[in-house]
Amino acid sequence: MKIIYPITFFLTILVYTCGQTNSSNQHATITKDTLNIPSKIKMVADSEPGEIMIISGSIYLPDGKTPAKDAILSVWQTDTKGYYIAGGGGAGELHPRIHGRMKTGSDGKYEFRTIKPGQYPSHTSPAHVHGHISAPDFPEYAIIYYFERDDLITDKNRTELNSHRGGTSSIIKLTRDSNGIWIGHRDIILEYVKPSSETMKLQW
Repeated sequence: MKIIYPITFFLTILVYTCGQTNSSNQHATITKDTLNIPSKIKMVADSEPGEIMIISGSIYLPDGKTPAKDAILSVWQTDTKGYYIAGGGGAGELHPRIHGRMKTGSDGKYEFRTIKPGQYPSHTSPAHVHGHISAPDFPEYAIIYYFERDDLITDKNRTELNSHRGGTSSIIKLTRDSNGIWIGHRDIILEYVKPSSETMKLQW
């Protein structure tokens, strides 16, 4: 009996220690870059007020031809009233209600289904969808989507609005399909952007 108790105690400690180690390793390996993120997402419920909009495209390496595998595109936007959070409020862009994240496969394709965003209540900026993009060897940086026929896009500001990163026009054309859904397309060409404190840290 004097021998059994020490052995039993030792085995109990060993099992407990192994269990703790495995749990710690699992938590350490779960990050946004390693999760099974889809390349095609639905950002809103069917009950969300607004007009359905689907944006798709391909993400390419800097040569503009080679699809970028494992690129991560995070997008967020306002609702139809121009609010990032229900009822408005400060710091809404840090915690937007409508948001999503995509990760490309070997074909570089992405797609998100959402609703057409509304202009800010102040009507100081055209309606838009924000984006952050990153890929292996390409640090995260910001891009943006604007939409043709927005009354706040003018001849005076069109060039400036189109000067944002992404490698293609920031202002995209939307057309309605036979089901009344707005369809837009934008390809993105990656570029190396030196990490900067000006890039907003996503809180979701």
